[in-house]
Amino acid sequence: MQLRRIDMELLTIDVTNLLFLSMIGLYLVLLGMILTYIYFDAEMRGLNGWLIAGLAFFSGTIFGSVLWLAFRPKLKPQPIPVRS
Repeated sequence: MQLRRIDMELLTIDVTNLLFLSMIGLYLVLLGMILTYIYFDAEMRGLNGWLIAGLAFFSGTIFGSVLWLAFRPKLKPQPIPVRS
């Protein structure tokens, strides 16, 4: 009887740990996706992507991302080559 109680306690701890680690994993995946978007968006707009992504990360990812979206420079139109 006591052996089953110990097993249930270990199982409960494992499920809790699994849920906690899953949430951390989801957070890290979303963090990577947001910073990757900011990096490529900054590079496309002619700025140093590593610098902008680093600033967004170290200023708080949500706050830094909103600042980037609010104050990013306009895209420069690219000429489309046309053959005559």
